[in-house]
Amino acid sequence: MDYFTKDAETSSAREILFLCRGKLSAEIRKEASRHQPDAQRLADLELVMSQLRDEIDAVMAGDRVVTTRVRLLYGMLIKAAYAPASH
Repeated sequence: MDYFTKDAETSSAREILFLCRGKLSAEIRKEASRHQPDAQRLADLELVMSQLRDEIDAVMAGDRVVTTRVRLLYGMLIKAAYAPASH
């Protein structure tokens, strides 16, 4: 694999993770702003946020396995989240 391919894959994985982090941050803010926030849901969301931070660190460190997983798994989640709603 050449440098440019590796760099493109790393960049796309980072972008995917940052999109996921943004959507997750919005969910955390939404839950926290409720009249009676669900403490368990907030804890679960914070755990996922921590896992995303670990994934970002691994991608930034050049972990190819994590980069591939992010692009496949999280990429599908982001694609689904931004897909137009079917009628």
